[in-house]
Amino acid sequence: MFRKISFLIAILLFLSLFLVSCDKKTTQSTDQCATPLLSPVEGSYTNSITVSMTCATSEAYMHYTINGDDPTSLSPVYSSPLTITSTTTIKAKAYKSGWTASGTASATYTIDSTPVVSTPSFSLPDGVYYTPQTVTILCATSGASIFYSTDGSAPSIPYTSPINITVNTTLQAKAAKSGYDDSPVASTIYTIGQFINVPAGTFTMGNTLVNTRLDELPTHPVTLSSFYISKYEVTQGEWQDVMDSNPAGGFGVGNNYPVYNVNWYTILIYCNKRSIAEGLTPVYTISSSTNPSSWGATPTTSNPTWNAVICNWTANGYRLPTEAEWEYAARGATNTPDYLYAGSNDINAVAWYDVNSSSNHLIGQKQANGLNTFDMSGNVTEWCWDLFSSNYYDSSPTNNPTGPTTGIIRVQRGGSWGNTDYGCRVSDRYAGSPEGSSGGCGLRLVRSSL
Repeated sequence: MFRKISFLIAILLFLSLFLVSCDKKTTQSTDQCATPLLSPVEGSYTNSITVSMTCATSEAYMHYTINGDDPTSLSPVYSSPLTITSTTTIKAKAYKSGWTASGTASATYTIDSTPVVSTPSFSLPDGVYYTPQTVTILCATSGASIFYSTDGSAPSIPYTSPINITVNTTLQAKAAKSGYDDSPVASTIYTIGQFINVPAGTFTMGNTLVNTRLDELPTHPVTLSSFYISKYEVTQGEWQDVMDSNPAGGFGVGNNYPVYNVNWYTILIYCNKRSIAEGLTPVYTISSSTNPSSWGATPTTSNPTWNAVICNWTANGYRLPTEAEWEYAARGATNTPDYLYAGSNDINAVAWYDVNSSSNHLIGQKQANGLNTFDMSGNVTEWCWDLFSSNYYDSSPTNNPTGPTTGIIRVQRGGSWGNTDYGCRVSDRYAGSPEGSSGGCGLRLVRSSL
């Protein structure tokens, strides 16, 4: 019996020792250091960076390497952030007495310290220009080669001399240099040709071809200084950009339709607002101010204060054409050939009028005249600066006439989609109250020579 009891005791002791041993193994396997965390995350950087290490296990020591080898307890101990100035792989491992070492953290930091070529710059800011322009491309990085494109594509044409901009152009440029990264692409947009340069000259004004009303006679010579006139009638989109509203409705609506339902007074506001917005000198002065915000509400009846508006003919901002400027431009700045309509004797080639239209049309759909202006016959009648007088031609000045000095009614020219062919002739004259507007009357802008 005693021997059996001793045997059982021995078995129990053995089992007890075995269980303790298993418990120690289990404890040892769960006491493992947390894998270190590296900050920032690995990746590509353009400048040197500072990398820090943290470990969630309290009192653990982190050993690391920067040569790609796996760290051991003999590797350097992390004590402060590491400054990385070139491409480096950092590996780190955490250790603690009595604990299993952590897994290995690894991060590769790519430092691209290659210098970058400066972004090219253009000698001319983007914007609207009324004559061809010459643009120089510059780069602040000495010895860099510049490449450009004029169609919006990736720059690839070697830049060797200034670029002539004669049409609407998206100019892009980049620069390159051996040992450097290419520059970012610079881009700018030049709008050219929306205004036509009308040369100075002398022409015969008035009706030279058919029997007509007396207000178109006598024909008489007029000499004009050069000026710029818009290629198209002012569109609803252009009006909206400046005035924040579109008055058009019922006779063709859209950004590229001519604006209409605008009276002469409102056009003064539009001209000065657009001039100010584009950094130009405003032309019109009312009550000693060129700022439309100080003029008060637009009159709805004839207004003596607004009728006394002063036009600064030397300002470079936008204005309405004089009646003489309008007819000279409509004729293509010449009486040879002496066309009946703006650019042709065939009205259907150049005009929207009552036979082929019942509303306004998109600008520029008909044939242009000799100056490459569109719709000067038909589409919408166009306001001019001048006061209207039926007998003004009897006493009109020869040089740069600007209309009568007295009166209230203003001149309109060109005819509209609602007029007959007779009303679309280049010499035909209309009269309109400055406070009035219609679905068939808009405007075209000019600027004095710069």
